[in-house]
Amino acid sequence: MVGAVAVVGSLEMGCSKQEPDVIPSSSPRNDVPLRVLAVVEKDDDNVITRGWQAVSEQEIQIDVLALSRADPASLADAVLAGAKKADVVIYPLVLVGEVSRAEAVVEMTADEVKRIEVGVGSLLPAARNGAARYGGAVYALPLGCALPAVVAQSKVDPLETWEDYDRLVKIQWEGSAAEPTAAGWAGTMFLWRCSGIKDWLFDRKDLKPLVNTEPYVNSLELMMRTNDRYLKKDQTPDQIWTMVGEGQLQGGIGFPARRSLGTANVNVSALPGVVNLSKVVLDPFSPVVSLSASCRQTTASRRFIEWLCGGEGSRAVRGQVAGMTDPRSVESATGASASYDDWLANQLQAPLTAACPQLNDAPDYLIALDQEVRSALGGEVTAQKALDQVAEQWAELTAAAGMDKQIQAWRMAQGMRS
Repeated sequence: MVGAVAVVGSLEMGCSKQEPDVIPSSSPRNDVPLRVLAVVEKDDDNVITRGWQAVSEQEIQIDVLALSRADPASLADAVLAGAKKADVVIYPLVLVGEVSRAEAVVEMTADEVKRIEVGVGSLLPAARNGAARYGGAVYALPLGCALPAVVAQSKVDPLETWEDYDRLVKIQWEGSAAEPTAAGWAGTMFLWRCSGIKDWLFDRKDLKPLVNTEPYVNSLELMMRTNDRYLKKDQTPDQIWTMVGEGQLQGGIGFPARRSLGTANVNVSALPGVVNLSKVVLDPFSPVVSLSASCRQTTASRRFIEWLCGGEGSRAVRGQVAGMTDPRSVESATGASASYDDWLANQLQAPLTAACPQLNDAPDYLIALDQEVRSALGGEVTAQKALDQVAEQWAELTAAAGMDKQIQAWRMAQGMRS
């Protein structure tokens, strides 16, 4: 199977012409709803709708797919099916590879990307390299690139290693801390801890899982040790952010799910190892937006995408939608989450990113990792046993999908052309 999708000459040519109700882009109609498929949390679609209606007379219809990080097994199939009835698709970063290979979304031309950047600002390096490029092409634009931070009630000196963080939790915070280990978050937190490991997840030649090799095992063992010290366990990043801001915890690792609800009384600093130039690992469930291959209103769809990426009023909208941030060059933030926004913009200046596992059946890889990491944190298995089981499950998933297809997908996830 050829991994890259067919390349179209421009976005104007990207919409399917097989639907009987195609509306020429040269004569858009406001009375025909713009169809948007969105993987968002409850009521976030209403926030987007209200924001769009404030700047456009174009009607909009948002079909929502609920995001369950703990069990996203059927998400890819649901997105692929929903994209056939949509003009625009908002979905998780981890699915970009799958939807592009299925030709469910349209590749954006360099001219189109440039036009959007002239209008709303350039993407910050980590957002560009880690979320806007797949296989040397652009199929999606990031709407958010939230990163975890060390959050605390008082200032924390830069942490060079995760051992330094462990000592901080034990001695200074006396266990009054937490990190994201709730279902759906533990596996991603483990990846964030592993960002400095050179050989990332798979062997490039044969896609042999590397997750059970010594550096990863050592990382999980230290994560288990620190987890035992925490006063609070099984938390999400947003819960930790709130508890630190309200004084329930002295510190931990987290970030606000919705920046408009951020707490001002939080000191924010980088994760351990970032000072040693570890690669940025983007959350696999970071939201991105694409033009559907089944789009019937090209002009309106492009206008909506540009608006959501940074048009008038969209910053306030993204501030109220879970997972959305400002991944473009913006002026200093203001308001409750200003400290986090400014810190995040600085972090996204990093040019190096570690590839998101954008493989076929990618959610299944994440599920296996998350479940086994949580088993280890719960004391059910050793770190080595947990990661051996992850490696075994990953190898089985790769064999089922087809070794050659997955090798090609992994190459494209790292920005290489097929």
